[in-house]
Amino acid sequence: MVPDIYSRDKLALEHRQQLQREAEHERMLADLPEHSSHPMRHIAGKLGMFLIALGSRLKQLEQPRKQIAYD
Repeated sequence: MVPDIYSRDKLALEHRQQLQREAEHERMLADLPEHSSHPMRHIAGKLGMFLIALGSRLKQLEQPRKQIAYD
């Protein structure tokens, strides 16, 4: 089925608008500094290491209590 000229023009306009939105989005992303996520990544890594260390310490503290309870 071949769309009439009105439908074809409308589809072409919608497609052009979508391409313009994508181009604007790409321009906005290009303006962001490349290292913007580095501080957050660093903080997240430190927090993760802290939580792992805390979990390990809590497991060590819990083990003697379990052994005493089973004796």
